[in-house]
Amino acid sequence: MLNIGEKIKQARKTKRFTQDELARAIGVSDKSVSAYESSRINPPLPVLEKIAESTNHSMSYFLEDTLEADIMAKLKEIEVQFSEIKELLKRRK
Repeated sequence: MLNIGEKIKQARKTKRFTQDELARAIGVSDKSVSAYESSRINPPLPVLEKIAESTNHSMSYFLEDTLEADIMAKLKEIEVQFSEIKELLKRRK
């Protein structure tokens, strides 16, 4: 499963853009594109929309797995909290 940064890089390379060319197309610096691709920062939604448009990809291409991973992480967190609550209730009896 690729993260957003890896997907941006893959989309850019498929379009045969350099980081500088993509940066100019979306109105940011090449350093910003580098930061997005390395996942140091996530692009703001309006910038991600420009990336999608510039690389001929849908927004869901960039967000689909990421949203699923976020949901799974939240579910895991809830599961841990639920286990802790169950343990506290057992001790209380």
